[in-house]
Amino acid sequence: WSPEDVRYSTIRYITTEIQNAQGPHIHTPRTGEILESDILWYHNVMNLLRNWYMMQTAAVNPDAQALQFDTEVMGELIRFVAAHEVGHTLGLPHNMGSSTAYPVDSLRAPGFVQRMGVAPSIMDYARFNYVAQPGDEGAGLHPRIGPYDDWSIIYGYRPIPEASTPDEERPILNSWVKERAGNPLYRYGAQRGNPHDPTAQTEDVGSDAMEASDMGLANLKRILPNLIEWSSVEGLPFDDLEELYGQVYSQLGRYARHVATNVGGVYEYRKTADEDGAVFTPVEREKQARAVAWLNRNVFTTPAWLLDEDILSRISPDGAVDRIHSLQTSALNRLMETDRLKRLLEAEARAGGHYTITDLFNETRQGIFSDLNGRVPSDLYRRNLQRSYVDKLIELMKEEDDDVQETEIPAIARMALNELQGQLEGGRDARVRAHYADLKARIDAAMDED
Repeated sequence: WSPEDVRYSTIRYITTEIQNAQGPHIHTPRTGEILESDILWYHNVMNLLRNWYMMQTAAVNPDAQALQFDTEVMGELIRFVAAHEVGHTLGLPHNMGSSTAYPVDSLRAPGFVQRMGVAPSIMDYARFNYVAQPGDEGAGLHPRIGPYDDWSIIYGYRPIPEASTPDEERPILNSWVKERAGNPLYRYGAQRGNPHDPTAQTEDVGSDAMEASDMGLANLKRILPNLIEWSSVEGLPFDDLEELYGQVYSQLGRYARHVATNVGGVYEYRKTADEDGAVFTPVEREKQARAVAWLNRNVFTTPAWLLDEDILSRISPDGAVDRIHSLQTSALNRLMETDRLKRLLEAEARAGGHYTITDLFNETRQGIFSDLNGRVPSDLYRRNLQRSYVDKLIELMKEEDDDVQETEIPAIARMALNELQGQLEGGRDARVRAHYADLKARIDAAMDED
C-alpha cells in the first residue's frame, strides 16, 4: 500500500516546516470524472493560521490574543482550511472574485458573517473578517461554505435526466448560469499572480478596498501595542515577538496591495457571446484617486505607529529603517509597474475622463514630497522614500524594454523629473538641503546620460 497509489484517496499529515495545505486530485480528461483525490496537511499550517487569525481578528477577539490557541479554537481554524481543500478534491478551483461581493457595512453587521461567511465562496483566499471593529457587537469572523460553493456543486454534479449527451446538457447548464448573471454572490474571478482586476485579489474582503483597509489598519494599530504581552513566555527569548511584529508589516503590505491594484485596474466580467455588456471596464477615476490618496496617507507618510520602541528594543539592534523602506518601496514599485502604466495610457487614449499617468505621478509626488511645502517635517524615512521615488522615475525614463520605449511612459517620467527638479530648493536644515542637492544631482546625471 502507498498513499501515492491512485487507487486510494487519502488524508495525509506531513511533518514539514511548510506552512500550507493542498487538495490535489486526478481526473480523466475524457469525462472529467475524478478518479482519486487527497488532502495534504502540512504541520506548520497551524502557525500560518495563528498568524492570520491574530493579525486579522485579535483587536476584537480574545481567542486570538495568545501564542497558543485553545484546542477548540485551532480546531475551528483547521476545519476552515480542510473545507477549502475538500473543495479542491471535488474539482472546485480558486475563486478570487468572491471576496468583494459583500459591502463592508454588511461584514460589520450582527449575524451576517455567521449566515453568509466572509465571502460567498470558501474557495477564495478570503481569510478572516478583519474589518470588524471593537463595538461591532455580533459581527462574525470566520469563513464558511457559501452560496457560490453550493451553486458550484449543483453545476458540476446535479444530474440532468432530460439530457443524454454533453451537447444536450450544455444549453441547460448555460441557462443556469444566465439566471445568476450579474449577481455578485455567483461571480467568478480567476487567480492571477499580478491581477488587473481589483475585485479578484487574494487575502481581501469587502467591496471597497480603501474602506476595508481603513478598518483593517485601525485594528493593526490596536494589535501592535499588545504583542509583547501576547507573545512573551517566561524563560524564552523574543523570537515569537519578532515573528509577529513582521506579520504586522505583512498584513499592512496586503492592505497596500489591495488598494494599489485599483490604480490602472480593469474589472473583468466573464461573458459569452450571447450576453450583453462589456467584459473589461476600467476602474472609476474617483476610485483610483482614492486609492492613491490612501497610499499617500497610510504608507508614503511615515507610519510612525509601527516604530514601537518597546518592541524594537527587544527584537533587533537595527532594521527599523529598512523595514519601513521595504514597505514603502514595495507599494511604490507596485504603483509604477509598467503594465499598470500602459493600462492607464490605453484607458486615456480610448475614452476621456479616466485617471491618467500624469495624475498618478503628480499625486504621488505631492504626497511623497509634502515636506516641500512645509506642511510636514522631513525625516530619514521620508528622505529614503523620496530617493527611491526619483530613482524609479529615472528607471522609467531610461527603460530599455521596447514595449515601454515605444510608449509615452519615458517622456512622462522625464517631465515629472523636470517638474520635481524645479521644486527641490531650500530645506529647513543642512541635512535636508544636502538631500535635495543629491536628488537634483541624480536627476541631472540621468538627463545627461539619456
